[in-house]
Amino acid sequence: MLLLIRDKSGLAMLFIMPTVLIVISSLMQELGWNSLSKDPTVKVLFVDNDQDSLGVKIKKGFSSSESFTVTDSLNHLPLTASMAKESVRKGDYLIAIVVPKGATRTMRANVRLSVAKTLAGFGMGNPMLLNDVHFRDSVNVTIYFDPTVKKAFKNALISSVRENYYRIQTEWVFTTFNQEMALQMPMYKPPKEAFPEVLRFREEFPSYREAELIPNSSQHNVPAWTIFAMFFIVIPLTQSLIQEREGGSLFRLLTMPVPYMTLMMGKVGLYLVVCLVQTAAMLLAGVFLLPLFGLPMLVLGNDLPALLVMTLVVAMAAVGYGLMIGTIAKTHQQAAAFGSISVIILAAMGGLWVPIYLMPPVMREIAQLSPLNWAITGYYNIFLRGGSLIQIAPQAMKLVIFFLSTVVITGIYHNFKSPLNN
Repeated sequence: MLLLIRDKSGLAMLFIMPTVLIVISSLMQELGWNSLSKDPTVKVLFVDNDQDSLGVKIKKGFSSSESFTVTDSLNHLPLTASMAKESVRKGDYLIAIVVPKGATRTMRANVRLSVAKTLAGFGMGNPMLLNDVHFRDSVNVTIYFDPTVKKAFKNALISSVRENYYRIQTEWVFTTFNQEMALQMPMYKPPKEAFPEVLRFREEFPSYREAELIPNSSQHNVPAWTIFAMFFIVIPLTQSLIQEREGGSLFRLLTMPVPYMTLMMGKVGLYLVVCLVQTAAMLLAGVFLLPLFGLPMLVLGNDLPALLVMTLVVAMAAVGYGLMIGTIAKTHQQAAAFGSISVIILAAMGGLWVPIYLMPPVMREIAQLSPLNWAITGYYNIFLRGGSLIQIAPQAMKLVIFFLSTVVITGIYHNFKSPLNN
């Protein structure tokens, strides 16, 4: 404890550095996190050469969607197909839709033909229904895409256009059918709503709140840098172990009638307290400090015992790792270099800097090997999924096993090599 208190720079690194990193990283990443966690709005150029019902309804369908902003003019001039194509080619817009001339007339002609065939099957054919109708096989609605648009988004947009088309076509079929039935059967009264929407979709999330499982900047950075700070305790812990060896304190401690691992567990207890104080400070920063910078406030979940248990096992893993490095390292330089670099590698590999869902599949598999990934996953379960002790049990057990493994390695190394040997 005395060695830790005297290490002013080490204490600053343990408490001040993570807080600064949380604020700076959250501010830098807020825009990127909004683009992931919120539905994107795409500007769509819309050229309506049809100037009739079909073009109007397709445009209305896109305008009513929160995912699209429809533009039908550029530089205060009506948009043309060539202007739209050129704008997409230059990368000014990602998508342009061109509805051809006569699209409504062609669609209505095919609808009337379908209705006429259906009525003729019942012996109710009406040749007048097909008067002045010019048939065409199909109408091509042209969609221009920028090359950077992902294939999944292309498919989603084309599906949206087709869905609008089929809805309009079905509505016209029922309207035309009812009108013809009313002409041939005066007693027939068509329903007010010819084609009601029967099938509806309801979205539900099985967690305690309805939110997509993408953490915001606070939900990622606060636990990420807290975990990083706890594992960075390897620096002061290893320095303490080596100072004891070099200063002779360890020799006096070993004269006490207790096992060597009992002395080491004393260090574990002290640095566990440091880690818990670290975590409390970081969580309070997420709750009270980040909102002062216009960032989302950290919501701690709905299970405080699970949060305490997760913090305790992460602290155990961090202290155990520092204990192992400090026991094996011979010099301050070895401990500082290997300890800091290894923690940085484990943090990068485990998804603390770049969230794991943004990594390629190979890196996602590799990330599962990092104890820091187990830790961040446990915190995600609490902050995002409203997880309880049961939900964090797999990650907690892995971290406990990691801690026990480091303690065993420390004990084995002590048995084969005297800790007094620098």
